[in-house]
Amino acid sequence: MKYSIQLIAFKFLNMTVFSISPIGIVKSKAYREVLKYSDEDLKLDLAVALNQGSDLIKSMIIINEDYIDCLDGIEDFSHIIIIFWTHKVPDKAHQIKRVHPAGLKKIPMKGIFATRSPVRPNPICKTTVKLIEKKGYTLLVEGLDAIDNTPVIDIKPHLPFYDSPTNIKLANWMYDLMEELKKLTEKPDLDKNSNPYSINIRTHPCISPDQLNKQKNSD
Repeated sequence: MKYSIQLIAFKFLNMTVFSISPIGIVKSKAYREVLKYSDEDLKLDLAVALNQGSDLIKSMIIINEDYIDCLDGIEDFSHIIIIFWTHKVPDKAHQIKRVHPAGLKKIPMKGIFATRSPVRPNPICKTTVKLIEKKGYTLLVEGLDAIDNTPVIDIKPHLPFYDSPTNIKLANWMYDLMEELKKLTEKPDLDKNSNPYSINIRTHPCISPDQLNKQKNSD
């Protein structure tokens, strides 16, 4: 058994190229990246985050005509998962192993796989969105954090019994990160509904009560 696993791993590591074809494209009023590669790290463009936050509320996904039949039945779901390719990430950024999460220097550097950074070895990201309407070969969605012309590589229905486990434990620094982002993006004239960082993750029903209690005791 041990030999078989090693052999499979060896074969896997020698598979150097995969071919992925986009199944659609994002059309949005948001044109600029909020998080981008800069000096071997991430950089948060706060001005962009504040100015185009509301533009990320609703966007359209246009499906390639070859995949129109794949949409059959998707309108029966309220939420769907969009998997997309962060196409503006430069090739040299794919070699980065660690970043400051969200580009915030106050947060210690972490491995890419411990973050939701758009800069990754394979720049694949996913977001669960609300499906507002399916019309022909287009999907109108709410909550997609992808900019205009982002290639979409797959779509799946959101299934809470698979995709929303309970008693979740988060890294402690994640709470610090979200609090910092909330402070940075709070503006009196900014609608909270258009600010993805305005949520209080401590109140999320999926978070483990044990961790919440530990967080309260440490605050």
